[in-house]
Amino acid sequence: MTVTILHVSGQIDIMRHDLAEISGSKYNSITSLTIIKSLIYRHQKIIALSENIESLFTYIALMQLLCNTLVICCAGFVIIISVGTDVGMTSMFKLVSFYVAISLEAFIFCYAGEFLSAKSKSIGDAIYESLWYGMPPTDSRILLFMMLRSQKRLTIIAGKIVDLTLEGFTSIMKASASYVSVLNAMY
Repeated sequence: MTVTILHVSGQIDIMRHDLAEISGSKYNSITSLTIIKSLIYRHQKIIALSENIESLFTYIALMQLLCNTLVICCAGFVIIISVGTDVGMTSMFKLVSFYVAISLEAFIFCYAGEFLSAKSKSIGDAIYESLWYGMPPTDSRILLFMMLRSQKRLTIIAGKIVDLTLEGFTSIMKASASYVSVLNAMY
């Protein structure tokens, strides 16, 4: 999933570069309109690819995050129980490294979603930074519609429940900590 998100982000960067070319060169109505049409087409393809990635990985990401939450909870509980006993340092190191690895896996999923959202918002910024005000009104209106569409950020939602963002990662970690607390109170 992260590789495909990086691909979409690369396509967004290419699109931003092409937008900079419009504003960097002297305005030519015919060539600029052709470039704008290709940018709109590319933007639509990026949106469609992002939606396809979400529909493909939504339930996979949900199961992965649920399993990660459960494993983080259990590993945290075992770490808390092991602190008061005479478990060796190597066993404690193994437990902590396992906890960190599982937490890192959940973080990577959520960071990929956050990265995609930030990249999608950067399209609108790139359009705004272009020299749209020097174009004829018909061409600048086209860019305006593209800017409006780019304000709706591209997201990956795990199971149509959890948004894969850094906020989602925070909620996963909070839920795991509260489950560990409940398990520790019951133990």
